[in-house]
Amino acid sequence: MSAHDVTRRSVLGGALGLGVAAGLGAVPITQAAASERAAGRPHPDRKVVLITGSSSGFGYLTALTLARAGHWVFASMRNTRTSNAAARRELLTVAGKEDLDLEVIDLDVRREQSVNQAVSRVLRRARRIDVLYNNAGTFSPAVLETLTIDDIKESFETNLFGHLRLNRAVLPAMREQREGLVVQMTTALGRFVLPFMGPYVGAKWALEAMTESSRYELSRFGVEFVIVEPGAYRTNFLEPNGQRYYDEYLRSLSRDNARRRSEYGELAERAEAHLALGRDSLDSHEIADAIASVVRAPRGERPLRLVGPGMEPFLDELNELTEGVARGAMTGRGWDDLLELDTGS
Repeated sequence: MSAHDVTRRSVLGGALGLGVAAGLGAVPITQAAASERAAGRPHPDRKVVLITGSSSGFGYLTALTLARAGHWVFASMRNTRTSNAAARRELLTVAGKEDLDLEVIDLDVRREQSVNQAVSRVLRRARRIDVLYNNAGTFSPAVLETLTIDDIKESFETNLFGHLRLNRAVLPAMREQREGLVVQMTTALGRFVLPFMGPYVGAKWALEAMTESSRYELSRFGVEFVIVEPGAYRTNFLEPNGQRYYDEYLRSLSRDNARRRSEYGELAERAEAHLALGRDSLDSHEIADAIASVVRAPRGERPLRLVGPGMEPFLDELNELTEGVARGAMTGRGWDDLLELDTGS
């Protein structure tokens, strides 16, 4: 390790015990998770938490992890009475057996009325929202040319606009509280690009940019943003969900788009490789523990990013470069007051 690396990592120090400066830097998910496991439960301060996409995967596990840490968790998902009824029952059964403060609410991130109703329900019940974890997302690979604009909009509805809808609904309460934490689930592919996943990557690039913009704009209100960029963790995201969406895509191809796809030959079939990446992958509990670590951390001492295993060699230098450029540009405009979180102290 070079002297430059030692200096950079020492600057990223802080309350996670991992070396994280206020609102800056990237911390490996494995280290954040290990820090949380070492700290033990419960968390010192009870928070009200709203999570989207809680029917499976990261959302489901994080809902239970944070409830077990002593927080009041509202685990949301769509179709709680139909397709996700079993997931709802499972969460409530565990909560009942373990005496957890966990409630399941219906919320469809694609529909503004559903979002507003769900957030209003949480605020009526709890009078505040301390943590919003935007987890809901979908994925299906394809050659970009074979997708219609409506297809692309459908991806953006969940992977980008859904997050923004939740933010708009929750942020007024957080601003009034003068504190809050928004955790955004993106991907390492929000920092670089691979082919055959254009709409997904496009939405995540936009989400990364808008999250950083919000981080500056909300800093005076004491609201923090953390971006999670997981790698190949084992969830339902790719199998069976991603496979199901891909099968639907193939079945719904118009004659024109089927012709376009055939003209790509074997390149079109390479898209299917993205569906296989998670089958021999990492334990998803690590993501839940890493998120718990930033919920536990004191205000102003949370990292900007949590980065998945194997991604650090690719993203460390990129993140360091872009953060330095952004800081320089903000300082040059005289906006360096927006670089630090106002904690009211």
